[in-house]
Amino acid sequence: MKLEINKIVTLGNGEDYLIIDKVDKDDKEYYYVAQVNADETGIEDNYKIVCATYKDGEIYLDEVLGEDKLKSILPMFVKE
Repeated sequence: MKLEINKIVTLGNGEDYLIIDKVDKDDKEYYYVAQVNADETGIEDNYKIVCATYKDGEIYLDEVLGEDKLKSILPMFVKE
């Protein structure tokens, strides 16, 4: 499976998220995602930044937590 912008992914908690944007930093892929509503016709007001980890042919998405980490990654998603 390949992660692409405008595709829906299901996180480990069973919630569906739409991939809005992607950036690369320090050989890692970061994605800005928005939670999809129950009928998949729009998005909720719930956004996350997740980091992709590839292991044994699987993709794992871990939410980026912590103020310092978010401060270093979030500005990369802001388009000038």
